[in-house]
Amino acid sequence: MLHFLVRFSYKATISFKIVDISDHQLLQKHLRNPSGPALAELVDRHLPLIHSVARRITTNDEAARDISQIVFLRLVKKASKLSKSLPLTAWCHRETHSASVDYVRSEVRRQKREKTAAELDAMKTSSESWDQLTPEIDGAIDELCESDRALVLLRFYDNKTFPEIARPLGINHDTARMRTNRALEKLRVILGKRGITTTTALLASTLPTNAVSSAPASLATSITSSLQSIGAATGAFAFVKSHLLALGSLSIGIAAVTTQQIKINQLTQTQRAPVPPSPEGQRSTRSLAISKIPRTASFSGPDLLAIFANPDPAERLRLLHDYSLQLSTNQISEALELLRSKTPEWDSESKILTHLLLTRWAKADPEAAFNSLDTANFSLERGHSLSILAALAALDPKRTANWLTSPTNTRAYYPIVGHVLSGTIAKEWARQDPRAALEWAQTLADQQQAGAYSGVLGTIAAIDPQEAAILALGLKGGEARNDILAEIAQSWARHSPIKALAWTSTLPPSAKGRATSEALESWSKTHPEKAAQYLDENPNPKYLKIIANQWSKRDPEDTANWIASKTESPQRDSALADTLWHWTTQTPKAATAWIEALPAGNSRDQAIAGLAVAAVEFDPRSALEWSLKITTPSLRNDLSQHTFKAWSRSDPKIAQQWANDHQFSPDN
Repeated sequence: MLHFLVRFSYKATISFKIVDISDHQLLQKHLRNPSGPALAELVDRHLPLIHSVARRITTNDEAARDISQIVFLRLVKKASKLSKSLPLTAWCHRETHSASVDYVRSEVRRQKREKTAAELDAMKTSSESWDQLTPEIDGAIDELCESDRALVLLRFYDNKTFPEIARPLGINHDTARMRTNRALEKLRVILGKRGITTTTALLASTLPTNAVSSAPASLATSITSSLQSIGAATGAFAFVKSHLLALGSLSIGIAAVTTQQIKINQLTQTQRAPVPPSPEGQRSTRSLAISKIPRTASFSGPDLLAIFANPDPAERLRLLHDYSLQLSTNQISEALELLRSKTPEWDSESKILTHLLLTRWAKADPEAAFNSLDTANFSLERGHSLSILAALAALDPKRTANWLTSPTNTRAYYPIVGHVLSGTIAKEWARQDPRAALEWAQTLADQQQAGAYSGVLGTIAAIDPQEAAILALGLKGGEARNDILAEIAQSWARHSPIKALAWTSTLPPSAKGRATSEALESWSKTHPEKAAQYLDENPNPKYLKIIANQWSKRDPEDTANWIASKTESPQRDSALADTLWHWTTQTPKAATAWIEALPAGNSRDQAIAGLAVAAVEFDPRSALEWSLKITTPSLRNDLSQHTFKAWSRSDPKIAQQWANDHQFSPDN
């Protein structure tokens, strides 16, 4: 339609001459005569601004054209309701900015869609991967917070589609997909701490086919008949006793599955349940910590909301900072409640103000702040207790450290929670006395120690990575030291990648590989071409994918050509598949043209695999048709079956009709 509008404007200028008419007068003319020249004149006046703003925000010519069309369509739709006091230029700028930001956010969501089976390894070694995961997977899932655990279980244990997950939770399927991907990444990190190296793509392809298997055919009948034939009270005890041996022999196979299924049901119901209204005179709070803060009835909400309505971002931040200093500590709870109810969870300015207010309260009343930590749930709250903990650590690091290691503080020994809490304390302590903080960190165990090392040496590494490296190498060897060595390498590579990589080459074998990977990944985020050149000069195929993953987000064609020039290897194949995944999600036409130019063989097969896995989310028919062009039989069969199943979950009738028309047999 935009092209039509532009062409129409050219014709209009030949036949008509509209001068000295305001934008709003032109809108009225358009409303009276939609086929007249007024709309073309408006397009001529405002298209340069709209297109320029859209292109500047999206950095994409095609997107700028589409957004320009969207804005003019909105203008036509809202023309009768626009205030005459609002300059149309201002309206166009606001609408263009809004549409462009929506586009960028949607692109980010699309980039983060799960990469199910994107790697060849995930397709060929699922059984081996599952054997490695079996002892740890359910324990790792239990470490996730409840909301993340629910999403992982619903998606990969119950095999729900994203629309099916989103519906009962009252969210859209894109949000469900994004949150599930984040939860899966957290699960991967937890598994890494347990010594299991995997990828989110491998987890996404392995869990659905292995996590839940059929129970013995006779078990359900046996359980049902036993329960029906035994009395309610004595019967339950007799049933457990009589079947104890049998249940014990099956516990490895079904106990974890049964437990997780119960949690799926419980968590689904929890997330469906509406929040009950607060009793009169009470307000819901963001956390138990916040509920400890005194309140006053003199708080004025409109003043705070007026600051958030300020259109100048810089001025808005200044006003919020001043507000946080001027607000009475007795009014902090009311302000936090207003932020909870009137700002989105993701709003960065709301998070900044929340942190400032909680920090002030903790400094003003440390005893109450310490008490609040004893009832805080660090795995569920949105970082509020961590803000309090950081303030207390800055105020009295030794007392805060003693709180962490107190025998009564049992929650601090959960792996992830302990890591975060010790890191928060160590980070603040390091700013006052890094040596003392490091000595304390060395007295900790397991995840607490790793978090504390990160808090101390990670803080130092941001300013002086060489000093951090010297201190880290003086620590006792182990997983915690390897973690911080990798973090230092990552931080160092941000500004001196060659020095960082020279340092990682001197590390012990147990730490060298991961530290080098982190340094190359950090370098690739800003200068992927230089990182690729470094790898050309220092060949090692295991690092191909690290560079390709970052480079392909910016220039997939150059990345694909670079990978294709390498000697064939499993790492090369996996990197190529990953690159084509990124390329397909950005410009599918260019990706398919590049693949079509490749000669038949393994490289082409891997490129098709990457394209098919990416396309299955938005065009499963094309993904399936492409997967059938793969020449390697095992890869073709695995990928086509996976793609067909994904299509069947979203549109079973059309998928089955296609299978019938093309004589495609599922599960062959």
